[in-house]
Amino acid sequence: MPVTIHGNQYVTVAERVALLHKERNGAEVQITTDITEDTPEQVVVRATVRCAAGTFTGHAHSMKNAGSVEGQAPLEVAETSAVGRALGFAGYGSAEGIASADEMQAATRPPAKTPARRASPPKPPPPGPRTAAPGAAPEAPEARSQLFGLATEMWGDKDTHAAVCAALSLPSDGEGAIREHWLDNGGTYKSAQPYLAEVRRTERAGKSFEEACRTVNAYAQLTVKE
Repeated sequence: MPVTIHGNQYVTVAERVALLHKERNGAEVQITTDITEDTPEQVVVRATVRCAAGTFTGHAHSMKNAGSVEGQAPLEVAETSAVGRALGFAGYGSAEGIASADEMQAATRPPAKTPARRASPPKPPPPGPRTAAPGAAPEAPEARSQLFGLATEMWGDKDTHAAVCAALSLPSDGEGAIREHWLDNGGTYKSAQPYLAEVRRTERAGKSFEEACRTVNAYAQLTVKE
């Protein structure tokens, strides 16, 4: 018997299932369900109904912090609603629409009251990059060009930017690596030049470029200074 909710009539899921089997006329019918999402907040279920008219699916979810039965048995409530919707799409018991009486009754229950959470104390901002000491003279605009010119002169067969990053033993050589790993740690273009020269001298002493870079290890020398 349909249930009246807010002036509209809805058929329960149990009645829809009974109607499915009553009208099967010897045809095979099948109802299957599976969980498509299960999180700490909610569970989502998909139901599939196969009958003579075809295959129909319905979805429903339950909130785990909801009041009454929904919060106590969220999986069962979601499964029942999903089956009801699938049967509604198949044309069984659609008195006022696809939603079942079970689903509408769950929807009209007041939400559960959850205790207010204490506000977490604000986190301190992360430390910013180190900058030059107050009163230090700004670096000359041509300092970068001088550094890259030196690298080109010494390692003309290599990509200049990559060669500088490697010679300084920076953790990466991508765009902005010199700024991030060298300049923001207190280094300057001018202070980098002696390290490049030292790498070149070590290289000429018989080591490979990679070995010379590791030997000098300019980045380590920069970052250990406090």
